[in-house]
Amino acid sequence: MAAAILALWNDYPSKLAEEYEAWHTFEHVPERLTVPGMRAARRYLSSANSETYFTLYELEDLNVIEHHAYLDLVRNPTPWSLKMRRYFSSVLRIPGVVTSAGGNGIGGAALVQAYSVGRDEAHALACELEIVLQQLTEKARILGFRLALAAPNQIYDVFPQDEPTDPDTVDIVVIAEGSSVGALATLQNALTQKIMLMLQPRTCLRNDIFHMLTSYRGDEFPNHRSQLTVDEVSNIWVG
Repeated sequence: MAAAILALWNDYPSKLAEEYEAWHTFEHVPERLTVPGMRAARRYLSSANSETYFTLYELEDLNVIEHHAYLDLVRNPTPWSLKMRRYFSSVLRIPGVVTSAGGNGIGGAALVQAYSVGRDEAHALACELEIVLQQLTEKARILGFRLALAAPNQIYDVFPQDEPTDPDTVDIVVIAEGSSVGALATLQNALTQKIMLMLQPRTCLRNDIFHMLTSYRGDEFPNHRSQLTVDEVSNIWVG
């Protein structure tokens, strides 16, 4: 199990979706997976909003996003990346430590939620929530789950954080995997109500069901961004 995750939500104009998909598939995620410690990544699209995306990176630990190779990607984007950044909106970025996980396999869909809760209660609440999700796994309601805790309002050089929260809180990211959007939709409301009662969150930051578009393994890519062959694809779009 990866010790940490980098969870990212963003909106992107549907009229530019074709280019966004090409850029994200052939340049953006492959670049990130050249960074040491980036184990895997997945890209999702919201089942409710065709402009809302979710990207999940699996990390060896949180130090990965402080590595000079990662910071180089953030601070020195390619012309294509620089162009694409202009159209991002509703960005939420949460790097967090994985506190528990269960189940097996990768589902075709994921129910992804993020909550802001009081700092003093966060770890105890995460333990209670783990029990609930483990029971859903054992009853074959979900394929698996992951829980992560994160410091709030972490600085990101590229975009301002959407929906800043109180400094005395902790973010809890909940990822429940299912075989399909329909399978997760049947339990979303009941699970959300249970989580809301259990956590008593200050804020619900995100609550959406996504269908998976692409899954990547880190070992599929070279060890440096310069070794990626994306020029032919990017030349189609960058002009």
